[in-house]
Amino acid sequence: MSDMSVFDTNYEAEKEPQKRAKYETWAAAKGMQAVDGLSTSPYLDEVARRNIEGDLTSYEAAKLIESYYEVRSDREALSDQAEADIVASRINILLNEGGFSLVPEELAHIHRTLFLGVREDAGIYRNRNFIKKEWILDGDSVIYGDYRYISDGVERYIRRERLLRYGSMEDEEMLVHLTKCISDLWQVHPFSEGNTRTIAVFAIKYFRYLGFNVDNRVFQEHSWYFRNALVRANYTHARKHIDADKSFLESFLSCVLFGWQGQEFHNRNLHILVGPLSFPDPEHTLDASLLADISADPSVTRAEMADRHNVSAKTIERHLKKLGFSFEGPSKTGHWVRQESNGDIHLP
Repeated sequence: MSDMSVFDTNYEAEKEPQKRAKYETWAAAKGMQAVDGLSTSPYLDEVARRNIEGDLTSYEAAKLIESYYEVRSDREALSDQAEADIVASRINILLNEGGFSLVPEELAHIHRTLFLGVREDAGIYRNRNFIKKEWILDGDSVIYGDYRYISDGVERYIRRERLLRYGSMEDEEMLVHLTKCISDLWQVHPFSEGNTRTIAVFAIKYFRYLGFNVDNRVFQEHSWYFRNALVRANYTHARKHIDADKSFLESFLSCVLFGWQGQEFHNRNLHILVGPLSFPDPEHTLDASLLADISADPSVTRAEMADRHNVSAKTIERHLKKLGFSFEGPSKTGHWVRQESNGDIHLP
C-alpha cells in the first residue's frame, strides 16, 4: 500500500473553537444586531453561555433558539427580539466556520443562512429601489445601487478583489483596498433588509480568508458606528460641498484588522454638520454642536445644552426651533424629535 493513502484521508473535521473565541464570537454576533436597532434577549445569553461552556455545540444552540421561537416559513413576521436572537445564533455559526469562497454567491449564501424563516426574501436580491433617511446626513439618504444592476455590481467588485495581490502590499495599501471593497459592496445594497449584518459577516470571513486575526470586539461594541461609517463612505452632495469620506470606515477597519487599542468611536462625529468645513461661522457651529448633543443623548435638556455651550436657554431654544426640533414626552423620560417637511426624523 502506498504511503500516499495515509495523506489522502488525513482531512480533519472542523472543531468547536476554544472558550475565549466562542465568547468573542457570541459578543460580536449580539453586537451586530444594533445596526438595525435590535437587541437580544436574556434567553439567548443563557443559550450562549451553555455553548461557551461546551454543553451545546453552535448548531445545537441555534436549533434551541429556533425551537424557542417556533421558526416556520409560513408563520407571521417574527418579533424584533426573535429576529435578533435567531440571527445572532446564526452569525455565531458562520463566524465559527472556516469555509469561505470569494464568489458573488457568498453574499447571498450568508444572507440566506441568517434570515431563512425570518424573512421571506432570505438570500434574494431586492427588486426595488429605495431611500433611507439618516440622522448623520441630516435627514438625507445615500443613493444605493440600482436594483436592476445588483448582480453586475456584486460580480464586478468580487472580480476586482480576486485580481488583487494583498501579499505584496504594505498595511496601509491593504487597508485602503479592503475599505473600498466593503464600502462598494454595501453601497450596491443587494438586500432590502439585513444588508449591513450580511456585509459585516462577509467582511470578517473575508479578512480571515486573507490571513488576518480579526478583532471581533470592535463589532461587538461599535457595530452602529460601522454602519454609519459605511453611510459616510458612500454619501456625496456636491451642492453642500460634501464628498464621500472613507476615513471613518478606514479607522474602524484598521482596528478590526490590526488590533483594537481602545480607540473611541463616537457616532456624533460622523454627522455631516460636524466638522470645520461644513459651517465656518459661529451660528452654524452651534447648530452642529446641538445636533451632536442630541444624537448622543436624545433626552438632553435645554438647560444642559445652554450650560455646556455657555449660551442662554433662549438661544438654545431659538436654534432648536430653527433646526426643527421639538421635545416629546415628560421632561425626565421624553426625547427630541426633528420635524422635516417629508416626515419625522427621530435621532437615536
